[in-house]
Amino acid sequence: MVIDVSEESETAAAWKSKLEWTIPVLLDFDGSTAESYAPEGLLPDLPRSEIPIASNLIIDRDGKIQFYSLLDSRNFDAKLIALKARLDEILAAE
Repeated sequence: MVIDVSEESETAAAWKSKLEWTIPVLLDFDGSTAESYAPEGLLPDLPRSEIPIASNLIIDRDGKIQFYSLLDSRNFDAKLIALKARLDEILAAE
């Protein structure tokens, strides 16, 4: 799932179409959903609603964060490997 933060539905729909996404896009018009998952004290130079934009999150059915990593272009592949490993663990447990 993609969470589109602080954009109009037309803008989100245009991006989804252009990028040919087949996954659902949650519209977070005011950033309140993003804010609820932003850890305290992380990246203090960004508004809390913008912190998850630069993140990978796995959130379970109860709304609990099971995996969180900030995107880091230098180590991007390593982070995706960790993300996939954690997702595999969660899916295997269900």
